[in-house]
Parts: sequence; structure tokens; C-alpha cells
Amino acid sequence: MMFALAIVLGLFISIVGIIIPGMLNMTIAKISVKENQQQALNFAFGAVVVVFFQAFIGTYFAKFLDAHPFFSDGLKKIGTFIFIGLTIAFVIMGCKAKSKKRKKVTIETKNNRFLYGVVMSAFNMFAIPWFAFTSLMMASKDWFVYDLLSIVLFSISAASGTYFVFYLYALYFKKIEHKLSFIVQNINFFIAFLTGLVAISSLYKMYFQ
Repeated sequence: MMFALAIVLGLFISIVGIIIPGMLNMTIAKISVKENQQQALNFAFGAVVVVFFQAFIGTYFAKFLDAHPFFSDGLKKIGTFIFIGLTIAFVIMGCKAKSKKRKKVTIETKNNRFLYGVVMSAFNMFAIPWFAFTSLMMASKDWFVYDLLSIVLFSISAASGTYFVFYLYALYFKKIEHKLSFIVQNINFFIAFLTGLVAISSLYKMYFQ
């Protein structure tokens, strides 16, 4: 049961973390439009190889913190306030999305899109803390255990969930490009709702249990 939950959590956490249009997503979309879908998926595969290691490092670091209550309790409190900050930030981004101009993404001229995906994904410094904090929060609710198999399954699932989102961007970007601003507005509020739930749940556990 815990192994299945690790897979589900890996999918959910990775999809929530990557679904908002960002540099990686939009690069995949632009490669798909300007070149072809295969090149975009090569880039995506390179990116998710890095995501696997980022998820593994993040959860393994969280395992260390979970094994040392002094550090983990403090980090859980920090993580709770980070989720509160994220909730506020996503609400603000949602409110500003209508007036915000769409970002232009430039694509480097590179023959090997797989390696390009590896390099671009490696620069995503948000990924490791994201997987560490979220897995630590899930472990605090007894939804996740830090044995090696669970961590590996979680990491594979996180990479798979990320690839799924990238695949959708590569496949459907042309169809949804004119609706992108609408999607961004609503996805910000949706993620604010999710991070708000996690923050409220964590605050309740910290002060009322």
C-alpha cells in the first residue's frame, strides 16, 4: 500500500510542480512548434532524467531530516510557512496574470536536444527543495516512508509525471496556445488552493494535535 502511495504521490507532486508554464515547458512547446514533436520529446527525456535524480536527492535529504527530529521539526515549520508564502504568491500571480505579458522563450541552436534538456533541467534549482519539502510534509502525515524502494519508486514516478506534462505541452501546445493566458490564470489559483490546504493541515497538526 505504501509503495502504491509513493507512486501516486510522486505523480501528483511532480505534476503540480511542473504544470505551470515555465522555461522548460515553454522550451518544449517552442521546439515542438518550430522543429518537430520528436525533438521536443528528446529534450523532455533529457530533462526528466535529471528530474529523477533531483527527486531522489530531495527525498533522500528529507530522509536524513526525518531521522533527526531536531532538524525535521524546524524544517517542517519552515516548510509550513513556505507553503503559506507559496499560496499568497500564487494568488498574486493569478490576479496579475491578465495584465502580464507572455514570456518569450528563445531556443539555443543545438543539435542534441537530449543533452540540451539535461542542461536546462539541471539549472532548475527549485526542484530539489520542492521534492524535499513535499515528501517531508507527506511523511509527517504518515503518507510516505523513507525506505530505499519507496524513494526509488517516488523518484521514477516523479520523472514519469514530469514527462507526462512535457508530453502534453509538446503534443497540444498548438491547440492551446491561444488559451494559454486563461490556463495560467486558473492554474495559479488551483495550485494556491492546494498549497493552502497543505499549509492549513500542517498548522492544525502543529498547534492542535
